[in-house]
Amino acid sequence: MNAIARPEPTPGMAELPDTIPALFQVTAARRPDAPALHFKAGNQWASVSWREYANAVGRLGNAILNEGLSPQDRVAIWSTNRPQWQIADLGILHAGAVTVTVYPTLAPDQVTYLLHHSEAKVLIVADRDLLDQISGLRNELPALERVILIEGDPPELDGWVITWTEALRRGDAFARNRPGLLTSRWKAVRPDDMASLIYTSGTTGTPKAAVLTHRNLTWTAEDTLECFPGSAQDRVVSYLPLAHVLERVVSELRQLCTGCEVYFCPNTNQVMEMVREVHPTYFTSVPRLWEKIYAGIQVRLDAVHGPRRLIRDWALGVAARRTAAYEARRPASGLLRRQWELADRLVFKGIRKALGFDQILICVSGSAPISPEIIRFFYGIGLEILEGYGLTETTAPATFNRPGEAKFGTVGVPLPGVEVRIAQDGEILVRGNNVFAGYYKDAKETGETLADGWLKTGDIGELDADGYLKITDRKKDLFKTSGGKYVAPGAIENMLSGRAGIAHAVVLGESRPFVAALITLDREATKAKGANDRSIQDLVGEAIGKVNRSLSHPEQIKKWKILDGDFTVGDELTPKMSVKRKRVAEKYRAEIDALYAEKKTA
Repeated sequence: MNAIARPEPTPGMAELPDTIPALFQVTAARRPDAPALHFKAGNQWASVSWREYANAVGRLGNAILNEGLSPQDRVAIWSTNRPQWQIADLGILHAGAVTVTVYPTLAPDQVTYLLHHSEAKVLIVADRDLLDQISGLRNELPALERVILIEGDPPELDGWVITWTEALRRGDAFARNRPGLLTSRWKAVRPDDMASLIYTSGTTGTPKAAVLTHRNLTWTAEDTLECFPGSAQDRVVSYLPLAHVLERVVSELRQLCTGCEVYFCPNTNQVMEMVREVHPTYFTSVPRLWEKIYAGIQVRLDAVHGPRRLIRDWALGVAARRTAAYEARRPASGLLRRQWELADRLVFKGIRKALGFDQILICVSGSAPISPEIIRFFYGIGLEILEGYGLTETTAPATFNRPGEAKFGTVGVPLPGVEVRIAQDGEILVRGNNVFAGYYKDAKETGETLADGWLKTGDIGELDADGYLKITDRKKDLFKTSGGKYVAPGAIENMLSGRAGIAHAVVLGESRPFVAALITLDREATKAKGANDRSIQDLVGEAIGKVNRSLSHPEQIKKWKILDGDFTVGDELTPKMSVKRKRVAEKYRAEIDALYAEKKTA
């Protein structure tokens, strides 16, 4: 094995508190009148100060205590990004309880599994739409004693559901009757106490609950500041789901370290509109958004004609030379620097301003691989995108490229205090305070994933001479879309293969913008009708529609192709009749590329 270890964080970082409530209290006391959270009220931005933030956290924390919860009891949050998400999370943790995060896009059956498995006693839900999805499954959730509805009026039930406003009112009453209990609760929290359960897909499709401690979360957030400096003047747009640990570290936990301002975007389709309004200094995204921005810039550049086209071509040539010098680790010549400054004034500065990135200091891409060519293009026009690597089990980041030191095509070097080792079979192993405590209620899976403090990531990679990590393959049977969503293809394929008329299904989507599928027909069940027969198209479409209804939106199949022939043993199938994914990807590359060349159909 070979390993790269990085220096421990600087002493100054170690002085920050190592539980989330203590960290929050320090920052809130330091910046009481400064703005902390921003949200859209109609067409206008409204702000929440740190004093107001702390007050709301205390009220919600007392509301949790009012429900009779004991330390380490679980409370779930099912909501899009908004101030109440972070207020709820911090209120839960101040009460000594554990936050269970639920993706807004999950199907009701999936949410029911998470709530049942975690034995959540309270659910905080965004609106009536989500509430109505879960209300009919109440009998399957005996542990769930209370639902708090953030937005809208509750149905006429038996008091099981109360509004956010009512919860805060009850919290106020509890605080008057039991003054000081909330403070004693959060002061009793220890760094190694469980802080959050985050469910991540298993290879069978059954979610696993990763246990993240207070130390995991605070240490990782503080450690990222060693890679990317932050300050109270930073503006962050929060749009990736806070249910994902990456966004939680970026927009909630780093904020507790720096005191910066967070702007919430509950609708991902509006993120670039908000970026143009906010002009963030720090922006994290998944590859899919960077791909869309890149495509939009290309359209804009292609629309240039006449003399301006000559200027465009010259500027892009200068940008390419600037990028080449950076990758070669050689300083740009004086002539190249002056040329780029002119190209920037004539072309690139306008592009950055139109995007809303004219004040950006740090751009990060994570959660899935991104094309090095896209990163090279952005660097050339003055936007350095820093790619990193990590898992839920590493509290998001394990490695990152650093500003001014990136190697495009790699995911950077380990965070300070994190070790990365390559096992004999090429698997990436990670050890550090960011590595999770194990899987909740799953000692067997925990034992197979953790060994002597080392996390077996399931990914294959290599370290270069400078300690930069490159991901070369995936050991586990999961893939990520370019939007950063883990998908377990085997589970979906099994669901499809059991449908009438379908012989085999191969689910696609690795680093792609959406999930697609290749289908082969059961010739007997379809009476040897061809792939283009309308009745066959309808049969497959109906089967996929039924399967999609049991999946979260990012997992759903958006396009599919019925192949003319069936898979055969020795070609696409093993002797055990298992599909050879690599062979299918090679043989049907043209069909797969055609699926992704057009807009998705659903």
